[in-house]
Amino acid sequence: MPRRARADPTSRLNLELPERVRTRMDALRAMSEADSITEVVRRAVAVYFVLVVGVRERGDRFILRSRDGTEREILLP
Repeated sequence: MPRRARADPTSRLNLELPERVRTRMDALRAMSEADSITEVVRRAVAVYFVLVVGVRERGDRFILRSRDGTEREILLP
């Protein structure tokens, strides 16, 4: 199936990353069933954007709660 034309303009990035980061990105691609590393990066930026906007603009706090009920707050730099 041919790809659809993109509605939004795009730009190309060339990233130089440590091998361990690339390994993590490959693992995330597999776990999330993303089509590509590009999709992993796109999703990661979207999540990070939501977190930063929540904390910086609305004063939100993000809490991770594990199955056993323990909680920890996500702190952003």
